[in-house]
Amino acid sequence: MAEKHLDVCLRIVSDRQRRRIVYRLREESNGKTTIEDLIDQLQSSSSASTDTRLDRDQLAIQLAHKHLPKLADHGIIEVDSETDIVRYQPDEQIEAVLDSLPEQVVQTNS
Repeated sequence: MAEKHLDVCLRIVSDRQRRRIVYRLREESNGKTTIEDLIDQLQSSSSASTDTRLDRDQLAIQLAHKHLPKLADHGIIEVDSETDIVRYQPDEQIEAVLDSLPEQVVQTNS
């Protein structure tokens, strides 16, 4: 993996919410979910961890303006704005980085 691409991958997965999003999409058999389901999952996992619990509106704003655009800009996901479906676009480098992390770092409930 080229050093520049590794730096990009590390920046993408450096955020806990983005790791949770990618991990969640990787778990889906069809690689897709809705934005509402992502919000539910992130809200559930933030209340189970040491994070302060974020309300649905805060999560929706973070997803719409921060996390989903960043993942989409790097080609890791596609978001259908009409249906609010998020589709995972497998990325070998991102997966290699995630797979190299300790399990508790990438799991959605940690």
